Amino acid sequence: MKLLKVLKILCLSIIASSLYCCKTEEIILHGEINGIVTDTTTNQPLKAIPVKLNPINDTTSTGVDGKYKFISLIPNDYYVEVSKLPYATSLKKVTVTSAKTTETDFALRKIPYPLFSVKHLDFGFDSTSKSFTITNVVTKKLTYSLFPSQDWIIVSPGVGEATNETNTIKVTINRTGLSDKKHIEYIEVESRIGLDRLIDTVYVLVNGVMDKDFNYYNVITIGTQTWMQENLNVGKEISIKSAQTDNGITEKWCIDCKTYGGLYTWWEMMQYNPQDTIGPVEPHTQEICPDGWHVPTDDEWAVLQTFIGGAGRGGNLKETGTSHWQTPNDGATNETGLTALPGGNTDYLYGDQTNPANNDFYLVGKWALFWSAGYYSAWYLQFDSQNFLSTGGCGLCGKSIRCIKDSP
Repeated sequence: MKLLKVLKILCLSIIASSLYCCKTEEIILHGEINGIVTDTTTNQPLKAIPVKLNPINDTTSTGVDGKYKFISLIPNDYYVEVSKLPYATSLKKVTVTSAKTTETDFALRKIPYPLFSVKHLDFGFDSTSKSFTITNVVTKKLTYSLFPSQDWIIVSPGVGEATNETNTIKVTINRTGLSDKKHIEYIEVESRIGLDRLIDTVYVLVNGVMDKDFNYYNVITIGTQTWMQENLNVGKEISIKSAQTDNGITEKWCIDCKTYGGLYTWWEMMQYNPQDTIGPVEPHTQEICPDGWHVPTDDEWAVLQTFIGGAGRGGNLKETGTSHWQTPNDGATNETGLTALPGGNTDYLYGDQTNPANNDFYLVGKWALFWSAGYYSAWYLQFDSQNFLSTGGCGLCGKSIRCIKDSP
């Protein structure tokens, strides 16, 4: 009898244990957060705005329609932060519930940036003093602090404040011990208006020349002439299969813009200026080059040729080594510092210059070809020769450009 009772208790225990183990788990349904980010002034959606979700530290960004989304979220309290200058940061607490989508929209307020009279200070080759102004555009007090990137850049005053006036900042540079290469530095400007903290930058440029796209180039003086030490790289890059046209936009072809600069047709270089189409004219126009510089004439290229010792001394102009020039890069010494690079040219390989689809890159690594202001005229160097000679060229083919400084 006792045995039967024990067995009964044991069976009941096993059944109870089995029932417990087979208990159905609670299914947790995830939720979502989505919304749209707009500008408070225009009510237009804002694209590419970073959106951060805490405490899980997840990030996304808005699409072209201003919308964002976080999916598969465990029900909980979250904080959504939207932040991108020039807009003030916005933060909202969002509660996610099971199987629900929580709509959370943001309207971002644009921070009233102070106005700077310039965004860069170009000291050129001999200037030591420049200035710029800071103007407060709101009625609240603006306080600011300035932090130069180098100790040879001195700003005065280094701190200040403004309510509705314009303050002048004097910037001086100490050239003692400074190399003659180009320097691209900056002054960080930290300003505060109420609770808003803003960071902006004024660039400090030394010993170079800047084009209209804010590219800054090394320069070199060779004899009586001052040349760009780098190939011109101004304009909008287009496909090699597209034509450069007189459309008011400076266009370029590039095999490698950063290394070789742009390749331009003769007409694009001359900005379609008919008065410069006959020979090496004087006076010449600025053409595609920066202010104070111009495309060299044949006469000016000839002066350089004479200075290096004649047509057979082109090695004095070529970058040394074979990082860019193909072997053997004959005679390359770069004694002048011009550092000519073999950007090659473009060529209509099938002879039909009216069809851009036939255009392609040619002679890269082998030849450096530079346009002249002379009608369809160019000057060239080769990887297997020291010759530096003038040549004719097809006006719709692309070649490199080295600008020369205007005479005083």
